[in-house]
Amino acid sequence: MGTPKALLAAARSQKIPQDHPTTTTTRTILQSVIAASTIAMLSLRHIFAVAAIAHITWIWIDSPKPVYFCPLNREGLTNDWTDENCYWSTSYAEAREKFVSLGNRLREQLILSQDENAFLDLLDVQSITYDIATDSEDYKSLQVIDASTLQTISPERDTVDAILLTMRVPDDHVDIIHSSGTHGVEGYLGSAVQIRFLHELFLQNEALLEHKGRENTSEYRNGKVRKILLIHAVNPFGMRHHRRTNENNVDLNRNVLAPDKIKSVIERDPNYFGYVDLDPVLNPIYNPAPRQSGNDLPEQSSYDTIHTFMKEVGSIASVIASIVKIIASKGYSNAKRTIVSAQYHKKAGVFYGGNGRWENSVLAVQHAIDEFAGFSLSSGDADAQSKVLWIDVHTGLGKYGSYTSLIKKEVTDNNLWTSQLNTLVAGLEEKQASNSKAVSSGYEQTVGFINGDVLCPPPACFAVSQEFGTRPGVAVILSLVLENKGFNSWGKSEYAYLTSNAFQPQRLSWRRITLRGGSEMLLAALKF
Repeated sequence: MGTPKALLAAARSQKIPQDHPTTTTTRTILQSVIAASTIAMLSLRHIFAVAAIAHITWIWIDSPKPVYFCPLNREGLTNDWTDENCYWSTSYAEAREKFVSLGNRLREQLILSQDENAFLDLLDVQSITYDIATDSEDYKSLQVIDASTLQTISPERDTVDAILLTMRVPDDHVDIIHSSGTHGVEGYLGSAVQIRFLHELFLQNEALLEHKGRENTSEYRNGKVRKILLIHAVNPFGMRHHRRTNENNVDLNRNVLAPDKIKSVIERDPNYFGYVDLDPVLNPIYNPAPRQSGNDLPEQSSYDTIHTFMKEVGSIASVIASIVKIIASKGYSNAKRTIVSAQYHKKAGVFYGGNGRWENSVLAVQHAIDEFAGFSLSSGDADAQSKVLWIDVHTGLGKYGSYTSLIKKEVTDNNLWTSQLNTLVAGLEEKQASNSKAVSSGYEQTVGFINGDVLCPPPACFAVSQEFGTRPGVAVILSLVLENKGFNSWGKSEYAYLTSNAFQPQRLSWRRITLRGGSEMLLAALKF
């Protein structure tokens, strides 16, 4: 496959809205004003005031504006997607529409190339959608929708979507799986990476169609192909509601347990990692006033409203103090291990891995990999020579904006993948987080990963979790605790704005650097 085009920003002049002053000149002027104001102020109070104003002003300047012209027809994708923000979405429904529409546009290009006898790298495009809103325990009973009806699904439905690209290649290459949204709210970055990849492939095809396709050289007539499976929004409910877990409060990255390990994991001591000891902090009790109807709050007097607010402020302060105290007493790595190692006994608790049954989203992913793409990984029927690289994108851990590739050591020691691994990380290491050990510490005993040994068994499959840093660890944990508390107390995400801020910062600078990092990893994988 030819390398997709570079960023449109580098190839074309960007059309940033006029009310979006992100130019160097504007920033220089702002910095000068802040410096002069600070010098002029003599009291510490005034200095803090100026700093606060400057911080708020910078956040406003570095935040994306809501209006961008990103049409999804063929002409619009070619001429109007001139800003990186078109790759990002403000909602699950918007992200899904972009993903599905780009798949349809690629399919139209393929048909056009066949009609015009033009030779493209793209050989085939297939799409599939799984409506996971079902009580069935069998993936065969999930509502699987073929490509011809993708556009007709109601925006209110939660679906896992997948696009399978078959590409001509000059020599042997590994197949690729790229997944987003395993942790719901974290899915907006992974979605942006997938949408950017599809859009750049679309532009590459448009350029080839203008010249009646690529020259059909002997290196492309050898019949060799590679498959690229993009799985969008593994946890659509969480992505829609800005939750890390799904509609059953299950963390999907703790849910994929091997059948022979389910019993031992489910029945182990709930306090095996010290979770029960931390339960009052991780799952604070709150008894809200009864709802009068549906999700409507009962009428409250001004005093009651203020009193409730002050109780929440006190609760937040108490949780913060408790978390800090735990870290101070246990050490950061030990405290982190206790929190992230998952628990299987408290359905309403944070980091709940489920009751032993795979969630419908997991069943959909398994079907997409084994049957839709034909990789047959979890069934054990994979071809002896097959090689699949699976990149699962996450946010929330590590240095702000940097990424870390979390890879199991026993996989990296396998000779089958040694050279491929070296190729993957070559040239990228200096751009990754320098504290990779700190990022991966605490996960030594965690099981049930979506791209773990069950769905991605070595040596046929090699799994990489690409983790992007956002906020400090204490802030991320606090957002999870409070969001989970609100959801399980009131049945909706009263604190969803906290998890949204913790896992998908809205600053343009964070968006640019993380989108670049996600695309770098995917493009590096395509060189295998």
